[in-house]
Amino acid sequence: KGSTSTPTITCVCAFDHNVRSNDHSSVGEIKASQIMTNDVGTAVPQVQNPAGIVHADYTSISGPRRLSNLSQPPKLNDVLRPKLLSQKRSSLLDPSIVQEALDGKRRYAFINVWRSIDQDNPVKDHHLACIDSQTVDKSELRTFKIHYADRVGENYFACPSSPSNEKQHSWCYYPDMTMEEALLIKQWDSRGNIADGGSERSTFAIHSAFLDPTAPKNAPPRKSIEVRCIVIWDKE
Repeated sequence: KGSTSTPTITCVCAFDHNVRSNDHSSVGEIKASQIMTNDVGTAVPQVQNPAGIVHADYTSISGPRRLSNLSQPPKLNDVLRPKLLSQKRSSLLDPSIVQEALDGKRRYAFINVWRSIDQDNPVKDHHLACIDSQTVDKSELRTFKIHYADRVGENYFACPSSPSNEKQHSWCYYPDMTMEEALLIKQWDSRGNIADGGSERSTFAIHSAFLDPTAPKNAPPRKSIEVRCIVIWDKE
C-alpha cells in the first residue's frame, strides 16, 4: 500500500574474469581467456586452479581503490585493456559517476557471476562455498596484498577467532551445479556494515573452493569461470 521508492541502477559493467580448472591436463580444452602480465609487461592468457583459500576479494582499502582504477586508463593486466585501447577510450567508467560513488552519493557493489563451463558434467568436487556473514567477526579478518606490475590489490583472509572456536563459521554451497546455473557472489558493498560502519547488511561473501570427501574418485575436473562486475546505483 502507498508508494515505494526503489533505487535504480546507473550501470552494470563486467570488467574482469577468471577461468579455472583443477586438472591441468584439461587446460588445453579450455579457452584460456584470462589476461595476466608476464615479466616484460605482455598480456598472456592463463587458466588458474580453484582458489582453496578462505577469503574475500576486496578490503576497505582495495574496494574503493579498484572502483577508482576503473575510471582511469586500464592497467597492464586488465582484461578489457586491449578493447578499451582499440576503442580509444580512456577508462571503462565515467570518472564523475565514480567520484560520486566514492563520495558516498551513490551505492556501488562488486558482484561476481560464477558458473561451470563444463557442458557435459555437473560440478562434483572443488565446489565453491560461502560463509554465512553472521558467523564471521571483523576481528578475524587478515589483510594480504597482491602485487601486480602496476598496481597492488588487497584481499581478506578469514581466520577463526581462537583455536577453540574453529567450527564457528557456518558454510553453504550448491552441489552438482551445471552450466545452466549461476551463483552471484557479493564481493564488496559500499552500503555494507564494514564499508559504512552502520548497516546490518553484509559487505561481502567470504568464500573458498573445497575438496568434497563424498566426491566420487573419478569425479570430472571442475571447469568454471567467474566474471567480475561493478554495479553503481543512482544518486541517493
